[in-house]
Amino acid sequence: MSIKEFRKAFSERYSGLVASGEFAATDYDRLMSDDAYCNCFAGAARAGNLEARLQLAEACLRWRCQDQISGLTEADFPLEALQKGSVFFHSEDREGHPILYFRIQDSGKTSPDELLQIRQFIGWLLDSRHRRQPEQKVSLLFDMTNAGVANLNLDLVRFVVRAFQVYYPGLLGYLFVYEMPWVLTAAWKVIRSWLDKEAQKRIIFLKRSNVQEYIAPDKLWVHMGGTDDYQYEYSPGMLTGDTAEYPTSGDECGDVEFVDAENSMQVSLPLNEADAVSLDGSQTQSFKIRSPAASSASLGSSSYIGRYMSISPADQVTFRLATARNNNSSDCQRTITLTSTWQQSALAYKVKTTCPADYRVKPSVGLLEPGASVCVVVTYRPSSTPPSQPPARSDKLQLLAAPVESGLSREACQEALKSAPSEALMEHRLRCRVETPKPAAGSSAAASGRLPDDQQLAALRSEVSRLSGMVSRLAVQQSQRLAYTKYSLWLLAFGVIFLAFLLGWSCGRQAASSSHAGPPHSAEL
Repeated sequence: MSIKEFRKAFSERYSGLVASGEFAATDYDRLMSDDAYCNCFAGAARAGNLEARLQLAEACLRWRCQDQISGLTEADFPLEALQKGSVFFHSEDREGHPILYFRIQDSGKTSPDELLQIRQFIGWLLDSRHRRQPEQKVSLLFDMTNAGVANLNLDLVRFVVRAFQVYYPGLLGYLFVYEMPWVLTAAWKVIRSWLDKEAQKRIIFLKRSNVQEYIAPDKLWVHMGGTDDYQYEYSPGMLTGDTAEYPTSGDECGDVEFVDAENSMQVSLPLNEADAVSLDGSQTQSFKIRSPAASSASLGSSSYIGRYMSISPADQVTFRLATARNNNSSDCQRTITLTSTWQQSALAYKVKTTCPADYRVKPSVGLLEPGASVCVVVTYRPSSTPPSQPPARSDKLQLLAAPVESGLSREACQEALKSAPSEALMEHRLRCRVETPKPAAGSSAAASGRLPDDQQLAALRSEVSRLSGMVSRLAVQQSQRLAYTKYSLWLLAFGVIFLAFLLGWSCGRQAASSSHAGPPHSAEL
């Protein structure tokens, strides 16, 4: 399959998302015009996985729009953040892959806004490097020297893993983890579960004894046993390589030919990012970025900002069946809040469902004046499955909106949405998730198979807390033993000194006694 055919398939399916504000126009145009960028997603289309590659490209363009990656420049970041040097490109491994260096010691717990800002910074770094050298793989180096439980931010690590699997497939050379503390072993088991088997082969745990097998001594930091005494010092252009730290051939990219992405990683993370749990720890440096116009970006996990309105929740409506069995119908009702951000006219909206037999939506159609809000109540009433079981299918809600004149009736709003051109419509979809009652202790469902990510992370937090408590107890015991040893040594020293004093005193008395007795009289013959 050629790039032209891939673009045609993508355009036929997703071109309408530009008008709805779910794709940034600049990102869509880049995919349609930049062959090297398009080849990131289309490269393995000939291997029979066109559908997966189309979904990768869709997820990437959604992320770029939501995190506002397009248009970011070095000037958008505060000087103190650039000077810190927690994440930067330097050196290369033995295969010539540039190394993106992460100092994990500087990481830690972050708020959602801070995490978004750090994601933007890392996304900008990767995007700048990829634009300059689109065919050059990159190796990650997680330097965990002096890092502990408080420094491991799973939200950030999850994003980095996702970036190389979904947003830049085929970009990762190796993932080096240097001097990982044993207390974080359980955490890395969870991180490994986010990767497929092929990707897991790229994770290499390094120590001072074997790091030179992958990074030459002259390319390796001094604290890792190498001879590179590089000290990070910020200068404009250095982060993106504009200072020519890694020289290129200077040849411009001509016609790009498809290559089989045998080494590219398959998607094992969901294309819509799930909530992640961070470990408690110290707070990291905040990156404050000058925000571009928020015309079509999702500003957080709780609300989605579309072309005409904001929608809360952003992408999922959750119904809990645990108490619904007890005839408490309110537990199967959820509210979607729509707020108009379109100031030029009123909006007609409509909420539809893929399974009208199981879901009731009130009001399903209506008029929204500029700046006004409305609460849409969605009720889950299963018609076929027992109330204690979730539906086997994947249900969704679809929201449509378009500008109309003020004062229209419900029927007129419905007709206006039917006759509105596709480029004037805003469309957004929300998943419907039905949670089942928690299984009893010892349930075979929990004992067999793989746990979901949220359960894995909860179990991880419990395990890390247990290990932290164990380390604390060992530290207390070691301190007590050290104090006991010091006390014993003092007693021993005092005993030796006392015995030496007694011995000296005894010898002195004997010498004095001998001198007073005088020499013995010789016998007369």
